[in-house]
Amino acid sequence: MATTPAYSDNNSAAGWLNSRNHPQRDLLEKELQQRFFPALTAPCTICHFMLTLNAGSRAAEFALMQQRALAAGVQLHEGDTDVNLQLGDMMLRWERHSEFSTYSFIVPRQQAHFVDPASCLPSPDWFDLVPGQLFRVVQLLVLKEQHSHNQPGALFAAEHCISSLVANQQAQIWTDFRKHPEGGGRMVLLDKGLSPSALARLVQQLFDLGNYRKLSLLGWPLTRQALSQLHTLEQQLSDITQRIEQQQGSDEKMLQEISQMAAQTEHLIANNSARLEASAAYYQLTLDRLKALRETPLDGLMSLQDFSERRLTPAFRTAQSVLSRQRSLSNRLGRSTELLRTRINLQLERQNSVLLMSMEKRARQQLQLQTAVERLSTVAICYYAVQLLDKALISLQPLWPAMPLQSLQAFSLPLVVLVISGLWYLLRKPGRRS
Repeated sequence: MATTPAYSDNNSAAGWLNSRNHPQRDLLEKELQQRFFPALTAPCTICHFMLTLNAGSRAAEFALMQQRALAAGVQLHEGDTDVNLQLGDMMLRWERHSEFSTYSFIVPRQQAHFVDPASCLPSPDWFDLVPGQLFRVVQLLVLKEQHSHNQPGALFAAEHCISSLVANQQAQIWTDFRKHPEGGGRMVLLDKGLSPSALARLVQQLFDLGNYRKLSLLGWPLTRQALSQLHTLEQQLSDITQRIEQQQGSDEKMLQEISQMAAQTEHLIANNSARLEASAAYYQLTLDRLKALRETPLDGLMSLQDFSERRLTPAFRTAQSVLSRQRSLSNRLGRSTELLRTRINLQLERQNSVLLMSMEKRARQQLQLQTAVERLSTVAICYYAVQLLDKALISLQPLWPAMPLQSLQAFSLPLVVLVISGLWYLLRKPGRRS
């Protein structure tokens, strides 16, 4: 009767489990637990900084954050992508992403107005050693409904003010996506009864929404530049295609022009495709964050969804059209190149055919000349052979006086001609068979 194996202690069980671990199990579980904003309680003020970094400055940033985390009593390990540090009366929330990092300084008190973002730092020189370029700064005032301003919208530009209910109408936001005199963006969040964890998720979604929205526009300058270059290249290709159709100009020269245009197109694609595709990914992330907000629009005010559809979607579609036109141009250049190469190959085949015919004609003429020379050579050989035989007979006459010299001389000519003709025929016969 089978029995269930029993372990003598917990260490045996742990050892058995660890021996069967998938190599990525712990890493993936750790990844699932990261990027959770710390629980928040209104009122509070958050100053959010976003810095873009290149691959070379990643290691320097992480080493610096390890030192600062250790000074705050927290161990930051390799592979960690976020950390919460208590810095006096404020908390720092640091997150590392693929091409940017964010620093959110959380102060658990209410402010009546927006201040200089530098005053939200633990010290004025706190960012001096941090690598990267400042890409976005926004201050968020998180207010309780009973302690809120009478008119939070007065803190924003009236013609650009955006306001809506979010989180199933449990909160209301105000912003205008503009850079204000204090050097950053502004946002007000009115808490209408969210739990601390729900409020933290909402704040993180709002920050992510703004970050991804701005990153999705990072490819816009490249898009405008590419549109001008694409128009020029497409016009050049159209002109060359018309010349191909009308058979104007040299095919070799047109092939050279198309090859140069193909190189320019591939260079253009290499320069901007990665950035434009990244912009498309950030645009999709922006839409995901918008959906997660569960937004309810307010009458007479622009919502986040309205703003995105009005400003962000056209830029995204323009970038997508550039990617599509680049691929289309590359394919058209490839087809035009193949067409010209086919025409050039046909011309070469015709030239080769004419050359072969000319060579065959010359070879036939040389053969005829060779045959004529051989026949003349036969006549000459016959003549010299007859002369040699005649001299031989004359030289033999003193030795044989009774020799019929004239008869032998008369008979020598047809004999020599017959022998040499036979030899010539035998030598020519293998050539005829081949």
